[in-house]
Amino acid sequence: MPPQTQTQRRRRTGNNDNTNEARRRRQSRHKHESDDSEASEEDQDGDVDMEKAGDGTDDQLVRKLVRYALACEYARISIKRDGIRDKVLGSNTRSFKRVFEGAQAQLQQVFGMEMVELPVKEKRTLKEKQRANARKAASQSTASSRQYILVSTLPPGYKSQSIIAPSRIPSTSEEAAYVGFYTMVISLIVLNGGELSDTKLRRYLTRLNASQNLPMDKTDNVLQKIVRQGYVDKVVEKSDGDEDAVTWCIGSRGRVEVPPESIAAVITEVWGELPDDFHTKLQRSLGIQELQQGLDESAIPEE
Repeated sequence: MPPQTQTQRRRRTGNNDNTNEARRRRQSRHKHESDDSEASEEDQDGDVDMEKAGDGTDDQLVRKLVRYALACEYARISIKRDGIRDKVLGSNTRSFKRVFEGAQAQLQQVFGMEMVELPVKEKRTLKEKQRANARKAASQSTASSRQYILVSTLPPGYKSQSIIAPSRIPSTSEEAAYVGFYTMVISLIVLNGGELSDTKLRRYLTRLNASQNLPMDKTDNVLQKIVRQGYVDKVVEKSDGDEDAVTWCIGSRGRVEVPPESIAAVITEVWGELPDDFHTKLQRSLGIQELQQGLDESAIPEE
């Protein structure tokens, strides 16, 4: 090919490249101008739009927290504050208080429940108490469990068994038996001064024929379950040479779900014919300041 022809072809190619580059620059400039125009239009009433966007995000987070709380309660798992941040808030950690209050309002208005913080787990063994005292001396902040559970906010008149029935999963009879079992264990521990040895608990369970009357599982497995769910605590004191000392105490969930009033209602129900000084003795045993003789079944723990 002659050199002149090659030169002309290179010139045409160069001109085409310059034309395409100029076209791209014009399109990019028009796009930026269009974006700037849209941004300026949004800025004219930006306050309203930002509030709407914020409300929409908060509403979604509130609904997400409500679902998370209900799912945790269904499995009898505590609602942990770290879990709320990781599984609900994500990058919106600064919205915790606002979202939490919104979820509380939804739970109260729609479901008749609210999230209540669990008490801090008590230190039982000597080593645990020493560590707790050391941390308390190093930090002046108030101790917090950072865990919650759902409790009913319904009026007493709506807490009857006909309204709040046992769950149908796995079955109504198994759920009722499970609630009755951990309520009875908690009552026995409370009436024994807040602590109960393993030997004494086994003796009580034998008298109750727990191995035959529990339809869901073996007694040891059910005891492990109520420990795992926080109804009771199993404290094991290690000893050199001898057998480990096992003591049963009330767990953080048990203290919230089964208060002294509920224990009094259960004892009154199963006692039968009540002696004259029954309520006085029961009041003294449970540490209740005022115990009405006409305890209704609304005080019985929710099923």
